[in-house]
Parts: sequence; C-alpha cells; structure tokens
Amino acid sequence: MEYSMGRQGFFPVTTTAAQSGNFSAVIPTEPTVFTSITGTGISGTWTGITIPAGFPIVGDITAFQLASGKAVAFLARAS
Repeated sequence: MEYSMGRQGFFPVTTTAAQSGNFSAVIPTEPTVFTSITGTGISGTWTGITIPAGFPIVGDITAFQLASGKAVAFLARAS
C-alpha cells in the first residue's frame, strides 16, 4: 500500500494562497471553488464550479488555488 493516499502526509488548506508541490488528491471539507488546478491531464476552467464537500479531486496535481472554501491536500509519493 505504498501508494495509498495520505501515506506521504496531508495538510489543511484554509486560505486562497496558491499551493504548489506534488499532490495525489485534494478533497474539499466544505463547498469549495478552485481558482485553478494544474497537473498531468488536468484541463478546463475551474472558476465558478462549486465542488461539494467530500468530493475528491485526484490525479498528478502540481498546483492549485482555492477561490473559496477549505480542503485537505494529500501529498504524492516522491518520484
């Protein structure tokens, strides 16, 4: 289970400051709007879309920013 989500750590995101790093998932803890999400195979416009609490955004995420809401960011395994 070396690749299990959370095995490398996680942290709360409670501000609108840009976050960068290697993430395997971001899970909102309340209804959340993203300003942006970038990573492998991630595309589209995220502003104006409210992601409900508990809905996981998973993938090879390299950066994200919240416009509103709060989330937990899960660190990906180092390559």
